[in-house]
Amino acid sequence: MANTREIKLRIKGVNETKKITKAMKLISAVKLRKAREMHDRTLPFFKHIQETMVDILLRVPDMELIYFDKRENKKDRKKAYIVLSSDSGLTGGYNTNITKFAVEKVDKENGIVFPIGNTIKNYMLRNEYNVQEIEDLEEYSVDTKIAGDIASQMIKMFKEEKIDELELVYTEMESAMHLVPHSIKLLPLERKEFERKEKNINQELEFEPSPEVVFDVLTSKYISGILYGGMVESFVSEHFARMNAMDSATTNAEKMVNKLTLNYNRARQAAITQEISEIIGGAANV
Repeated sequence: MANTREIKLRIKGVNETKKITKAMKLISAVKLRKAREMHDRTLPFFKHIQETMVDILLRVPDMELIYFDKRENKKDRKKAYIVLSSDSGLTGGYNTNITKFAVEKVDKENGIVFPIGNTIKNYMLRNEYNVQEIEDLEEYSVDTKIAGDIASQMIKMFKEEKIDELELVYTEMESAMHLVPHSIKLLPLERKEFERKEKNINQELEFEPSPEVVFDVLTSKYISGILYGGMVESFVSEHFARMNAMDSATTNAEKMVNKLTLNYNRARQAAITQEISEIIGGAANV
């Protein structure tokens, strides 16, 4: 059994670790709440954009737009994936699950991966996937401007036929205890997503300078909104996973401290008993 001094040092070290894990749990809880609030504030705006796009297509159903071009007959179609992970660990199974899901989704031979997060980026590079950096993304944060910049860059690549299809791979918190990897297609757009069952048009609308130009602008905002929603969901999932991991670590640290305290008391009692025995033995020899 270790002596009392060694046990005291271990108890001190575990208590220091417990303080860190508890602080990290509280930080993640604050970030999670703020991310949810941001998402709730911006959601009505992006929903209104989608409704406006529906209105345009309802009034101009035959409008030809590149965003709906599936390029099904094109040889060597290039499919791209934006994959969201965390920059750091201590998130339980969050990074492992999204990495496993991404590996199943991504076509290693013909796919292009745009990673957001060091965990997925390092994994894809190590395993020799076709990884491309998102331009001018020096510091990533969950922000509508960053989502808009990424969306604009992806749309430009789609128009230039550098990519022919784009998917977003992210994690969604479906319930308090259920974090599920998801994927959603960003480009090309599906017309059925903009169809309305009611065909009645009760109000005339004019679009300046033209419906095509307005739809073009709105498409960028629409894709930006979906991307931002995925970023928020991944951010929330990451910090929820970290909260749980840090909560478990704190609980385990408390159990370890209790066990070490018991061992310390036993060691101290044994030392006291030995001292008494030595005193008694010494007195008997006098």
